[in-house]
Order: sequence, then structure tokens, then C-alpha cells
Amino acid sequence: MIQLGGMILVMVGAAATPYVRKALVKVQSIGKDDKVKKIANDSNNQTLEETESHAELAVVAEEERHRLRFILTTGTMGLAVMAQTSFVWLTPVSYLLIGYFSANIFKEAATALFKEKKIKVDILDTGVILLTLMFGQIGAAAFMVWILDLADMLLQKTTKKSQKYITDIFGEQPRFAWLLVDGSEVQTEVKDLKQGDIVVVGTGESIPVDGVIVEGGAMIDQQSLTGESTPADKQEEEHVFASTVIVAGKINVKVMETGKNTLASQVISIINEASGYDVKLQSVGEKMADKMVIPTIGLGAMGYATAGSGALLAIMNADYGTGIRVAAPIALLASLGNAAKNGILIKHSEVIEKLKDIDVVLFDKTGTLTSEVPTVSRIVTANKSHYKEEKILFYTATAEQKFSHPIAAAIMQKAKDENIELAQYDESQYDVGLGINVKIEDKWIKVGSSRYMEREGIALPPAIKEALKETGERGQSAILTAINNKVAGMIELKSTIRDEAEDVIADLREHGIKEIVLISGDHDAPTKELARQLNIDRYFAGVLPNEKADYVKLLQDEGKKVMMVGDGINDSAALSHADIGVSLKGASTIAVDVADVIFMDGSLTKFHYLFDVANNLQKNVKRSFLMIAIPNTVCIVGTFMGIFGLKASLVLNNGFNLIAAANGMLPYTEKNEKVEGIAIKETQIKNIVYEDKEHELEAEKLDDEELEVKKKLDSVA
Repeated sequence: MIQLGGMILVMVGAAATPYVRKALVKVQSIGKDDKVKKIANDSNNQTLEETESHAELAVVAEEERHRLRFILTTGTMGLAVMAQTSFVWLTPVSYLLIGYFSANIFKEAATALFKEKKIKVDILDTGVILLTLMFGQIGAAAFMVWILDLADMLLQKTTKKSQKYITDIFGEQPRFAWLLVDGSEVQTEVKDLKQGDIVVVGTGESIPVDGVIVEGGAMIDQQSLTGESTPADKQEEEHVFASTVIVAGKINVKVMETGKNTLASQVISIINEASGYDVKLQSVGEKMADKMVIPTIGLGAMGYATAGSGALLAIMNADYGTGIRVAAPIALLASLGNAAKNGILIKHSEVIEKLKDIDVVLFDKTGTLTSEVPTVSRIVTANKSHYKEEKILFYTATAEQKFSHPIAAAIMQKAKDENIELAQYDESQYDVGLGINVKIEDKWIKVGSSRYMEREGIALPPAIKEALKETGERGQSAILTAINNKVAGMIELKSTIRDEAEDVIADLREHGIKEIVLISGDHDAPTKELARQLNIDRYFAGVLPNEKADYVKLLQDEGKKVMMVGDGINDSAALSHADIGVSLKGASTIAVDVADVIFMDGSLTKFHYLFDVANNLQKNVKRSFLMIAIPNTVCIVGTFMGIFGLKASLVLNNGFNLIAAANGMLPYTEKNEKVEGIAIKETQIKNIVYEDKEHELEAEKLDDEELEVKKKLDSVA
């Protein structure tokens, strides 16, 4: 009779929950506006304030709710123990409070049973609470509610830690900036800046906006945003980003985006969204937990039939699912945070789970397996007695010097390597997509493809025709140079395979990828040659950007799970259709990128760490399950043998649940030696380059001084 009355009180307490919460919300709303203003305005150095003010309020409110609830459930457990041992008159209050704090558990169980028509671990939790109450074990019921709240609070704190860990990587963005007004620098709040304003940023300062350098140059630490291990050399007309720091130099930046529209702000928003605790994304632990419900209920029934209600309660409490349901998402959140720390932005948390099922990796060719900028492989002259190779390069590079496309960049680099001093344009005309027409040293220079020369009515000499044929057979491309309407020479260009491409493909095979496929808009010959060099299984050539998605579907129709790797722009449709889309373009396209994963520094070496994250997560979850399964199995066997009862079950089950949750946090401490080794090597190489540049500058300075002395001596003579 007492238990029946108690169950009625539990139901009353649970039913009253919505009304009590409404009342609490009204009480908590008093003074809330002042708190909002305080959080939004107090700080002198807010981190991406436009984005984080609302997020911070939400985190504070959620943290306060968990803290208050945990205090109350702790008090409820104390009351329940007192009611069961000495103060019987506290029993009705204990039943009401247990009912109130169990309402969310009951609700999840009802949803699973009646709406989703599924047997889920919430049903088991509900069963344990109700059974312990039915048999008068109110202390055990209160302890069950308390331990679930403790696990929930631990998960909430892990979520907060993961999000804070990511946002802290970006450092603090100043609230104020130096705005250039009529030649003077005026201190202005960042939130008051608008597009087109010019701000001045010096050594040691954080760039407050996304923008373009209009004056000056600087070495900028972009590691937090792009994953680059060494500072980037930025000059006029180059883009810079908020929350990056100037190591040396001073620049004037034209404002493009501020606040929540900055690249760093968008990155943080995406990570926080991916890291958010969403029940739908917890399949790592949910499936495992749900599968154990029916076996646990069956064992409990056997225990009741053989040893009575004590065995039933002990076995039902020693379930295998509740702990893993908490430990698995904690490990997932920690893995996402650690991946971001290492320059891998995972925009959707289910990606880590999907990785183990990938059969095929489909690589785009240009800009992915090859560098975007080709290299000059040879220079061919139509007639060496008229023009030498150096002169062909001089005219071609001079014509291309005002353009920034990959071919121009390759030719300019070759001219720089050969120490060729370029001339200035007299007149120019640029034919988009075909060629350049420019006057240099009283000569008209035309630079373009063979089709451009044909359109201009310029015949191709036999030597150039033969060279073009050889170039085509090798799968390479060429650009022709005509002087005064006569083809003088040809520059052959070849794609440069990324240094790490071969190792990455071998590494993917080691991680269980069954097939590597290459897709390209290029001709068959160069695509086939690249596939041969990298030992790629098959390739598709001459594919337009809008057709790439069809090839992804083709592979999927073969029953394969496809990962597409592209540059994030021309490959958007294919990336979105793939099971997992990976972009190597880096942070510059984050706002429009449809990829699921972005390698922030554009390096293929991140693949190794991406797969390691997935493998380590899987191992972590299995380890957590063993931490839960072994003691619970001991408990169940011991219960059948009459050794263990409900108290032992509570200690073993819940103690090891907490240990498993702590195990879930281990990804925060994991390091990848291979990636770190590559990063150290890259840093050493770049440092050598910087040292060489410094020596070059010193040498130039000495040469200038010697020249000055020589001029003075000549004048004296």
C-alpha cells in the first residue's frame, strides 16, 4: 500500500514538472536583461564578440541549469536515504522529488516506446527507477537519478570544454582598431567599422577584420586559422583574416568583413554546430546501448524467478548501455576538438563514424594531387639564329607579368629563377581565354595557345608543330609566343605532382581503402600519365565540373561508399553527392564550401590524422564498453550466485560508468607523431628559406654599398 501511494506521488511529481519549470523561468528572467548586457559589454578583449555573445549566454544558462539540478538531485538522494533508514515521514517528499527529477527520463522512454516504436536504453533506465520504487528502495532510485544527472553534467562540461578549446585557438580579437581618417590613426570600436574603411595594424597586433592589404607588408601568423606552421608573407592586394597576428611589419587593411561575417567567426560557428550535443548524432554509443536493453530485461526476469526481487533490481541496474551512451559522445566531442586543433575542420560529426565504411577515394586532379601552379619543363625556339630561349622567356614573362593565373605564375617563376629582368608595357590588350597582345620594346608580342595563333592568322613553323605534337603525346600543355606576327617560340608546361601525393595514396591503402580513382577535366593523356605515376586504379578524363557528380553516383551505384577530394569550388556538386566530401582549399572557401571535412592548410598529409581520429575513436568506444561490460558481467554472475545485491550493483555499475566517461576524454591528449614530424620538417625547410632570403637581402645591401663606393671613387677620378 505504501509503495502504491509512493508511485502515485512519483507520477504527480513527474506531471508537475512542466508547471514548475515555467514558474522557475519567470523567476530567472528577473534581471536577465542586465546580465545579457553585462556579458556583451563588460570585456575589453572579446573573442569574436559578434559571434560569441549569444553563444556565451546560452552556455552560461545551460551550465547554471545543470549545476542547480545536480545540487537538487544530490539533496533528493540525501532525503531518500534518510527516509529509507530513519525519517519515514520524509518518504512522500522523496517520492515527489524523484518523480520530478525523473520526468525527462520517463518522457524519453515514452517517446521511444510509443512514437519511435523502439526499445531504447531510456526504457531500461525508467524500468530500474520504477522497480526500485515499487520494492521500497527509494534510496537506490534517487541514486539512479543522481548518477544520470552527474553523467549528463559531465557531458555538458565536455561540450563546453570542446567548444572553448576551439574558440581559444583563435586568440582574442581586440575590441578596438586604428582607423585611418585623413592620414591620421583614430581609435575606433571594431563593431563600428564598415566595408571600405582602412585600418592600420602593426607588429604584435591581432588583425581585427577580414580585408585586403592596400599598403605595406607583414609576416602574419595564421596557424590558428589555416594550420600553417610558419608565418605567411603578405603583401599588397593579398587577403588577411581576423584573429591572425602580425609577427613583423605594418599594414593598412581595407575592411571587407567584420564581426560575425569574418572567416574565423564562421569557422567557430561551424565547429560549435558540429560539436553540439545532438541525440541524433550519438549513434556511436546509442546503438550499442539499445541492443543491451532486451538481454538485460531477460536476465532480470531470470534473476527474479530464481532469487527474488533483490536479484531483479541488481541485474536491471547492472545494464551495459547507460554508461556507453555517455562515454561515446564524450569521446566524439573530444575527437572533434583535437582534430580542429590539428588543422582538420570536421563540419559534421557523423563523418568520423562514416570513415570506416569508405571503399573508394575519388581525387580531383588539378589543385588536389597536383599543384595549382604548373612548372616550365622546356623552352623551344622556332629558329635559334633569330631568338634564343632567354629572349622567348623574357618576352613571354613580360607579357604575363600583370596576370595572376597559374600559367602566368609558372612563367614568372621561371623568369625569376633565370634572373631575367622584365620590361614595362607600352600598350596592351588582353583577349580573355585566348591570348595576350602587348607592345614591348617597339615589338608586338602575342602570347597564347596554338588556337589563338590560328585565329590571328599566324602560321606555325615546322619546329613548333613538331614540339607541340611531342608535348601532346606527353600529356603536357604549351603556350606560344609570336613576335611581330611570327611565332618565335614555345614554352612547355607540366603539372607538378604534390610531394606528398605518393605517400598519401599508399597510406590510404594501408587504412583499408580498396580503390583510388582520379577524375579530371584535363585531356586523357595527362590524366592517364598521372594515374600511372601514382599507381591509381582507374581514371576519368575530360570531365566537366558539372559532370563530376555523375561519376560519384556511378561509383555509388556500384555499391561503394565514396570519399570525394576536391578544391571546394569547381567540385561542389561532386563533394555534396559523395558520402564524405573533403576540401583541400583551406580556410579561404569555408563560407561557401559544401565539403564535410576541410584541411585548413591545404595539405594532403592531414589524411593520415583524419583516419587516425576515426580509428582512435572506435578503439576508445570499445575500451569504454569493456570497462562497463566486464564489471557488470561480474555483478550479474555474482547476483545469480547470491554474492552481490543491489548495493554492490550500484557501486560497480555506476563507478565504472564514470571511469568510462573519463576514458572518453582521452582524445584531448592524443598526438600524431607522423603529422607532427611532417610539420617539424616543413618548419625547418621554411626556416631555411627565410634565412636564405635574409642572406640575399644582406648581399644586395652589400652590393649596393660597394656600388655607391665605386661611384664616389669614379667621380673623384
